[in-house]
Amino acid sequence: MKGDGVSTTRGERDTRIHQVVFRWTDQHLLGGRGVGPVGTSLSDQRDLARWSDLLDNGDLVGPLRPDRPALGLLRPRSRPGLAVVVRADAVPTSSRGSHQVHALLGADEVLTARLALGLRHWAGWLPPQDGPLPDPHLPALDPADLDTASTVPGRADPQEVAALLRHVLHHPDYHFHFAGAHSDPYALGHALACLLDVSLVVEGDVQAASAQPRIAVTAEKTRLHIPPSHWYRKSPASRAPLEEWADDIGYLVDRALADPSRAVPTSPEERRRGLSDLHYQREGLYRLLLRALQGDASARRYLAQEDTLRWARQEFAALGPDELAKLCRAWGGWPRAPRGLTALLRDRVAGLALDWRDDPDLDDLRGAGRQVFSPPVPERPEERHAQLRPVTDRVRHLWRDRSGRPAADFDTLLWHAHQLARLSTAEVRDLLTGLGVPAATLVTLAGSHTGDVMAREFRRGILAALQEYPDLPEDRPEVRAALRKRGFLLDALADETAERRQAVFAHLLGLGYGPPGPGRTDSRLSDRLPEDLAAVDTHRLLPSLLPVAARYLSVKERLRLWYRLRGFLADRETAALLDGALPYLVDRLAGAPTLREFRGIVKTLVELRRADALPVEGFQRMCREHGHFQEELYALRGRDRYGQAGQEIILAFADLMWLASGEVPPLADGRTPPPPGSRALPERKVEELERAELYPRPAYFRLALIRVSRTESAHTPASERLWRVFSPEMVESLQDRPDLMTIVGRPPATADSGTRPGRLRSLLSRSSTGAKKAAPPLALPSRGPVEAEDGDPGRDEPSIPEPPYASSGSTARQHRPTARDGADHDTARPSFASTDEEPDEAPRTPRQAAEGTGAAPRPGEPAPQWYEDVAEQPAPAEPEPERARPDGRDRRGVWGHPGRGPTDSTFVGEGRGCRSPVLRTLLFAVFLAVLLVLVVVLVVVAVVGSGGSDWSSPPEQSGPAVSAPPQDTPASPSPAVEETSR
Repeated sequence: MKGDGVSTTRGERDTRIHQVVFRWTDQHLLGGRGVGPVGTSLSDQRDLARWSDLLDNGDLVGPLRPDRPALGLLRPRSRPGLAVVVRADAVPTSSRGSHQVHALLGADEVLTARLALGLRHWAGWLPPQDGPLPDPHLPALDPADLDTASTVPGRADPQEVAALLRHVLHHPDYHFHFAGAHSDPYALGHALACLLDVSLVVEGDVQAASAQPRIAVTAEKTRLHIPPSHWYRKSPASRAPLEEWADDIGYLVDRALADPSRAVPTSPEERRRGLSDLHYQREGLYRLLLRALQGDASARRYLAQEDTLRWARQEFAALGPDELAKLCRAWGGWPRAPRGLTALLRDRVAGLALDWRDDPDLDDLRGAGRQVFSPPVPERPEERHAQLRPVTDRVRHLWRDRSGRPAADFDTLLWHAHQLARLSTAEVRDLLTGLGVPAATLVTLAGSHTGDVMAREFRRGILAALQEYPDLPEDRPEVRAALRKRGFLLDALADETAERRQAVFAHLLGLGYGPPGPGRTDSRLSDRLPEDLAAVDTHRLLPSLLPVAARYLSVKERLRLWYRLRGFLADRETAALLDGALPYLVDRLAGAPTLREFRGIVKTLVELRRADALPVEGFQRMCREHGHFQEELYALRGRDRYGQAGQEIILAFADLMWLASGEVPPLADGRTPPPPGSRALPERKVEELERAELYPRPAYFRLALIRVSRTESAHTPASERLWRVFSPEMVESLQDRPDLMTIVGRPPATADSGTRPGRLRSLLSRSSTGAKKAAPPLALPSRGPVEAEDGDPGRDEPSIPEPPYASSGSTARQHRPTARDGADHDTARPSFASTDEEPDEAPRTPRQAAEGTGAAPRPGEPAPQWYEDVAEQPAPAEPEPERARPDGRDRRGVWGHPGRGPTDSTFVGEGRGCRSPVLRTLLFAVFLAVLLVLVVVLVVVAVVGSGGSDWSSPPEQSGPAVSAPPQDTPASPSPAVEETSR
């Protein structure tokens, strides 16, 4: 109120307490001599003048005894809502008998009689003196500081307090002067102030009737200066009224003296009205509640009062677990119990039953507490929220103070809250979301309550909170570790529907391993997903969740996971992991940088085919489009054509042939390298693959075709026919490699040690094969020393990079493994007419090979029968001049035709041969005549008993053969071939 000097606003009045000190001085703050204000915290001079006039310039209160200060609370009638705490001390050094008054000014709800008497020993009181203060500006005080400084001045006799209280309650509107008590007057006054909210002065005499206190307490019986006519002078020894309430008032006094801080002062009128209910409080809250629950109407009326709720709030804190459990079980017997009383019971039960520790003694309380937290009658949403408020508040309070607590403690706390309040799925979710529990902790919580039917709603609430948890990259390592430890919560998801199970599982993978598809940022974690999922490969729910996991895996990761799970799950259960695997593997084959990687990819394709998971038609189409990957594999060959790298290429071609034919590759017997399979590829499919051959030399493709066309124990007509294409020298050279023979198999007898049929055999073979004509079996020159150098099959062959001819203009040049400058792509070595070191050449049609022109067909088109006899082809009008190979080897083809490389042997002779068909016919007739003569001679020799030679033995050389250029080391001997003299 304006002009009070305390404040100009109500907010400031409630928080500030001002000081005024009155002394005798020659010049006080109001400009006079005598007793007046010498110090204050009031900033307005007018406010100081008003308060000085109200307090009679300090003469309003005086001490009755010089050794006892007057202390109390006054409430001036002219200042409603304001109160004054006064302390009057006699000045011991004053010859005038003056005194000092120190007053505290504030609101009446802040300044009480109990506070005034509790400040008897406050250090803020100024010592009594005369004269001015060194500094007249005093600070304003904080009420909280005064409450802290307040103490209990002593303990009064309960009987004296009860007797005096009975006098006041008998006449609530009277003023009383209590004197002659044996208790300390300050302790007696403080006890009365704890029970009654009245103005009170101890050992003081108030001069003005407008500020007289309701109670005055003195140690001696003395007469006050201006006692009003309605004052009653009483002593504890006088007969007290209200005999019928003596026990109840005594109980009230005992309780207040036991804990003065919990006592609530009330006006005498209110205290008198409450006397009728004191006997209930005397019984205690527990007994009173039991009476009310048993149907006592008077007890229920008393508990429904507002004053009783304030008392009950204090009494609930003294109830133990057993008493609370009994009250909770019987609470249903009072359907219309006051809401405030029920809320107090819930607060106490939640505060005692919910704790970090798992105390079995509290299990009974949590079980009984469900009666007050989960009543059978459905509650409205707002009522349910008020019902759960004690539980949620308690959990939030403990969660804020969880420092150093493990996740297991929080699990215990949350499970106890669910047991107590029977939380639904939505309530558990809202509680966890509001607390901000980390995702890793939620995973741990969900995994700790699996298999328990009672925990179904609790578990579903945790899963719902996980679904709403945002994906944070910094949380992924911890979430991944929790998911792996808890088996991806598959047991917790067992009770969910299929749709919800997949939704929750997808969000769990996002929390632990990042988003699906190209949005993943942490490849280190996503690469571990196949390994982590393989750890739960035996769980019955994993097959139904593999389609979800496939969205979070790349094709490579899906294949890794498929490898791990193929032994545990059925093919239809892992089909989702192979979506897009075939295009991915084919692209990897086409771009494989090393032969080892190529073989690994082929092995994966074989495993897919054996599991019936490879789309056969799709792979056949892709294989034809890539030309059975001949260009890729030939580019990966090593320096030793048929060494370790060459053998690996043959094995790769063999597996691709089985797959391209739609067949399942036979299983190997465990040896390394594996032998041919237990069954052979059908003849029709062998012929199809034979037409797809692009590169005749090295003969990787044909040797692989031989491998798949025979069995481990026997040859087939197809394999024998393929062996007959090679010359005996070529067969002998291949047989010198036991490791190669282990892969391909030993040749048949006709190919291993057969005769050299010559031109007639070639014609007969061509006429018998029909669709494909065999190449003429020509003799081979001896192998040179370079073969021994490159013939170590155990040595790792270096990978050959992509040949530079890939950017050439024609298709034929693209398939030639020599560089643009004519240098050998493998190494620059002297030329040898060796079967192991055949020159590489692109495939051509028979007519193009005879003419020395043309280009190889594009991949995917039927390959030409490059081994047909070129004698059937017409010769060009003009002979093409002889061209030397860039590596120094002879470019002359079969029968001396340039541009046509040998099939599997190199013809070495003296002349260039003849290009005219007529001349060749004549030469052939001459050859037949000579042959007939030789047969006659042999018959004659046989008749006369002389030793003869086989008709297929090579004739004696009539002239020197053209050999390779001179080498640094001598060449190993090899049978020379001489053309029959014309």
